[in-house]
Amino acid sequence: MVEEARRRGTSTVLDAGSLHEGTAKLAGVVDYLVASERFAAQATGSTDPEEALRRLAASHPCVVVTLGERGLLWSSRGKRGRLPAYSIACVDSTGAGDAFHGAFALGVARRMTWEDLLYFASAAGALACTRLGARQGLPSAEEVASLHVSQSSYPRRGG
Repeated sequence: MVEEARRRGTSTVLDAGSLHEGTAKLAGVVDYLVASERFAAQATGSTDPEEALRRLAASHPCVVVTLGERGLLWSSRGKRGRLPAYSIACVDSTGAGDAFHGAFALGVARRMTWEDLLYFASAAGALACTRLGARQGLPSAEEVASLHVSQSSYPRRGG
């Protein structure tokens, strides 16, 4: 499937939650590896997220390691950084990862800049935590945009 996507010029994203044979194979060939902290530790043998990111980035052009309420770490084409989580009142974190990954894939399809992509996916994941249930917690695009604008203390370009 990845080969077919490449042939068509379509970007590929992997939601790597935990290490399995198939996940390990796909991790090595996708354009965007979006990994949980658990996957990063299992795949690299390092429990230090920064070190795990460094190791994953050695063989992947774009890597994100999600850290839940601690935000995320990223590496893209030789640059690295950290993005804190949005400040929200968490009701239920079920579905937050799915919301993050779905928004990330949508942002890739929309060809968002790297920074906007990370903020967009982070806002979607955060909003999913403000309601009970995975499906009911999925935010709309308008809600995601509204959270990003309303969080004046959230670090943005030039901020």
